[in-house]
Amino acid sequence: MRDNIYVLLLISMGGVFLLVISFIIIFVRHQKRLRKQREELQRSELMHQQELLKTVIVSQEAERKRIGQDLHDDVGTALSNLRITIEMFKESDMDRHAFSDTCKKLIDRAIQDTRHISHNLSPSGISLYGFMGALEELTEFITSSGKLQINLHDETGDRIDELGPDALISLYRVLEELLNNTLKHANASTADIIFTLAESWLQINYHDDGSGIPATVKMGKGIGQQNIESRLSIIGALFSLESSSQTGFNMMIKVKLSS
Repeated sequence: MRDNIYVLLLISMGGVFLLVISFIIIFVRHQKRLRKQREELQRSELMHQQELLKTVIVSQEAERKRIGQDLHDDVGTALSNLRITIEMFKESDMDRHAFSDTCKKLIDRAIQDTRHISHNLSPSGISLYGFMGALEELTEFITSSGKLQINLHDETGDRIDELGPDALISLYRVLEELLNNTLKHANASTADIIFTLAESWLQINYHDDGSGIPATVKMGKGIGQQNIESRLSIIGALFSLESSSQTGFNMMIKVKLSS
């Protein structure tokens, strides 16, 4: 009887030992799996950050190229025409008054083109008129061109200024890029930009009535779209988008306010 008890005790101890070993093996495998998942997640995040950094560099180079092209095509052309006008005046009997008017028009054009290029480099209107004032200036300029009717609605008061200058410039550039995409690709007639507040979040809804993004094109494929994502990522903004040929393009941006 006593021998049977010893046997049962040994079997029980062996079973407990095997159970403990099994739990240890399961725990170790689980920890390895978690560590592998974390490593994969970190690798994925690193690759994503590298892609965003690459996008910023590419977009900067594209911007430099565009500015150089603008200087050559606009300012350079205006100055060349001014030189030709001066040479023609020397060799002809052009009326002095007509010559003066022509020169003034060419100089005014060069000044306007230079201001436009300077504004694209750095939207100084933000420091002069505030974010909303600079954005109103941009939307009024586009609307006056007749290419797109832009409706701007602000229901935030002065709360948007809580974001600080760096975040405001990033948001300005994002909206500028969205408007540029609408003008170039959407074939839209109107665009709406609506600013609202939701507790401690600033919400920006951008919508146009254009053709939307084709189903074969995903967010992040184009340089312009990647540039939008990288700027929003830098300031910690969240975004979502919807796009179809029936409803146009819609993008919701959410930014956490400081207070």
